[in-house]
Amino acid sequence: MSPSTQVASKLSFTSRLELLQGMSQEAVHRFNAMIRRTKLRRGEWIFVPGDPADSIYILENGRMKITALSEDGHEVVHEILGPGEIFGHTSTILGIARTTSAQTLEPSLLCEIRCKDFESLLAAYPALSFQLLKSVGLRLKKAEAQLVNVICNDVSHRVREALIDLMIKESGTWSDRPIRIKITQQDLANSIGASRQKTWAALKELEDSSVLRLMYRGILVIAPHKLRNETAL
Repeated sequence: MSPSTQVASKLSFTSRLELLQGMSQEAVHRFNAMIRRTKLRRGEWIFVPGDPADSIYILENGRMKITALSEDGHEVVHEILGPGEIFGHTSTILGIARTTSAQTLEPSLLCEIRCKDFESLLAAYPALSFQLLKSVGLRLKKAEAQLVNVICNDVSHRVREALIDLMIKESGTWSDRPIRIKITQQDLANSIGASRQKTWAALKELEDSSVLRLMYRGILVIAPHKLRNETAL
């Protein structure tokens, strides 16, 4: 890919970011000039707890999981991120070391912007601060919903809701067509606060009902309408 094509590709991606919606072309170009792109293999770590929070990241392609460890040492999946999502900004805003880990789930293309560069953008374009605050607020709302889900719903219900969310994230919208979700049973269990055994049992029940098919590092949802109908019960 020629340098001019690379620049055009980077600009096309950044101009579609929700973070930059409503911003001027000058702001988009300046943001674009500050980011550094890195290709990553599956399983690579971006940061771990204790690392300095000196950068903000945006996933251009691929998938990423944000995790933490519980008191008994088990991994807890906070989020599974897809293209266009920003992460690593909370610790950066608070000026504290990383409290979570970020790891790729598949080959990915990552955009990184250094904290000092991002701060200069916020100073030059105050509207960007509102967009960032909106992003943080949506994350907090999602975390609250996950907590309520763990407290109020059984594992079967949490599995079905998680699968629906992952389907929408995978395809960008709801569809009644079969779709393959790229996630391991362990990562799914960690994301809903359940053991792998109970998660597998809930998945097996759905498989026996011809709702989905379990695969290696993935789940093929063959009857999305059934999954949605059962979740509504």
